[in-house]
Amino acid sequence: MLTVHIISDSIGNTAKDVVDAALVQFSYGDVKYKVLKNSNVCTVEKVDCIISNAKEGDVIVQTLVDATLSEYIKKKGLEKNIKVIDLLSEMLSAFEDKLGVKAKGNPGLNRKMGVEYFKRVDALEFAVKYDDGKDINGLREADIVILGVSRTSKTPLSLYLANRNIKVMNIPIVQGLVLPEQLYEVKRKIIGLTNSVEQLNKLREERLKTLGVDENTDYTDEIQIFEELEYAIEVMEKLGCPIIDVENKAIEETAELIIAIMRERGLVI
Repeated sequence: MLTVHIISDSIGNTAKDVVDAALVQFSYGDVKYKVLKNSNVCTVEKVDCIISNAKEGDVIVQTLVDATLSEYIKKKGLEKNIKVIDLLSEMLSAFEDKLGVKAKGNPGLNRKMGVEYFKRVDALEFAVKYDDGKDINGLREADIVILGVSRTSKTPLSLYLANRNIKVMNIPIVQGLVLPEQLYEVKRKIIGLTNSVEQLNKLREERLKTLGVDENTDYTDEIQIFEELEYAIEVMEKLGCPIIDVENKAIEETAELIIAIMRERGLVI
């Protein structure tokens, strides 16, 4: 039976996938093999322990970014007549030559990237779940709470910030509707958005066109919009939150302003 020892300075899933893809080509007849995965191997002592349990004729497949440790494994493999396959060193060397810079040499960077990916997915799911005030139960968990009248870019901002791994909840300010009292408990997280009457009128008319709805409604009436904005400013001033005028600002620009404010408050890294 062939025994393959995977040695990785991270989880080792990448090496395991490669080994499995190769060995499946031999899954016929009486061919037998087993794969042993060794994760988080970053010291000579751990390497010695693995090699002491390996025997002549075994194969070692390694994915180590530490060149010294990688060479040590190759040396030990030669001493015990164990074939050592290095999946990473040659590739790193080739990329260093082509890119003209040295590799970081940090174990587990791929796993860290994976963690960042799942944090981003979590933030995006949060933004969707708590969009437009559908559920106020996310107030405590949210990193940022955005307030504003309709068409002040609350949702696009929430999604853009979620892509920066920031959990954002947005709540519309509507005349006649009382905002949740819990907002006063998270005042430091709140950012208010405003806009000009003219731009809101234009944005709302375009929105109604896409929905195939008659444009002549209170939703697009400039006097009504002015009153909404006045009421919204009154609410936001009562909460004591920063107010950002989003007129003629790109989503990215407003997002950076929000992040800067929150960093000053020690709420966003």
